[in-house]
Amino acid sequence: MTDRRQRIVFFAEPATLAHVVRPLVLARSLDPGEYQVTFATGADFRSHVDAAGLEVHDLRCIGTRAYLAAVDAGRPVFPYDVLERYVEDDLRVIEHARPEIIVGDFRLSLAVSARLSGVPYLAISNAYWSPLAQGPFEVPVHAATRLFGVGFSNRVFELLRPLIFTQHSLPMHRLRRRHGMPSLGFDLTRVFTEGDVTLFADVPELVPTADAGQPGRYVYIGPVTWAPDGPLPSGLTGTNDERPLAFVSLGSSGDSRLLGEVVKGAVAAGCRVVASGSADLLREADLHAGDFSIPGMLPGDRMAAISRVVVCNGGSPAVHQALQQGTPVLGIPANLDQLRNMHFITRSGAGLALRADQVTVQRVRSKVDRLLGEPSFALGAAKVRQWFSVYRADERFREALSIIRSPRIPVARP
Repeated sequence: MTDRRQRIVFFAEPATLAHVVRPLVLARSLDPGEYQVTFATGADFRSHVDAAGLEVHDLRCIGTRAYLAAVDAGRPVFPYDVLERYVEDDLRVIEHARPEIIVGDFRLSLAVSARLSGVPYLAISNAYWSPLAQGPFEVPVHAATRLFGVGFSNRVFELLRPLIFTQHSLPMHRLRRRHGMPSLGFDLTRVFTEGDVTLFADVPELVPTADAGQPGRYVYIGPVTWAPDGPLPSGLTGTNDERPLAFVSLGSSGDSRLLGEVVKGAVAAGCRVVASGSADLLREADLHAGDFSIPGMLPGDRMAAISRVVVCNGGSPAVHQALQQGTPVLGIPANLDQLRNMHFITRSGAGLALRADQVTVQRVRSKVDRLLGEPSFALGAAKVRQWFSVYRADERFREALSIIRSPRIPVARP
């Protein structure tokens, strides 16, 4: 009997946890009676995919540690030779799985390999990376920002940014030329959002004009959030402790060395703290009686629902998870992505940002005091929660699958 289900391969580049669990959430939302789903990813975070029971292909990936090291050093994350190897590996998976649609999250090589295979390609990204989105790019945390200060470093960064973006875009330029494809130019935002259709895991009220009147090419699907299974810490609820609850988790791409100062700042602001992270760092955080330190991960959605404030790395997955519950956020951003996201969050009034290179106990305390004491932040978070509630990512994703199957949407060819 012929299997008439539509074959889809999800490619997840395990740079951070988000780039694996976002496509995983979308893959699991599909009806297995209609879609034959295959996943392709590297070793980091693969356990979450295996737990979902999906068929998984191994991908050669640089891995989270190498990715974060490149980001910290300001080097291109995927040099030309890496992208060329990625294309070969992509094509191996595509040949084996014979997909009718490819979905990728931060697997930049698919801008070439999907086109070489002639398979329609949906790219998952954030709207603030759209070439059409408005807003500043702030200098990432770097040795220079600590040495010369953020203000001076930011002015130099803005002058040099075209050259920096060119440097980071050059590997894709070379790769596409090697395979006879037109250049995407030297704009990193185009490199990060290239696809036949690009899915924005955002809402237009938060990051407006990122589609700029191009329906079908850029599609807002709303937040795509994930949380691990598991119970909340016993004794967390039903106590006489009246301190406001703060949930602190710096995630897979936050600077975990800051955890102690962040926790101490939240405690100094009068919070009861639940912190998750490595066991060694939690021991140094000096939590008070009645606080909780949990090695590993907690279900962030349920923690946000019972917290008055969430402190995270400022990346969109953790921030969106908190705002889906209407809980204000303190972001501790370090890299370009986190800083860009927090620009739009702070502009919405739903949270505050404190750069990772400016963290002190007193500054954390001051920010948390504001989030708890000024009603505008709770109102801002409630407003964003309402925006988010209108967007069902699973439904809009299935609509996007219909769009890309439409003959009106051309598939790029080499």
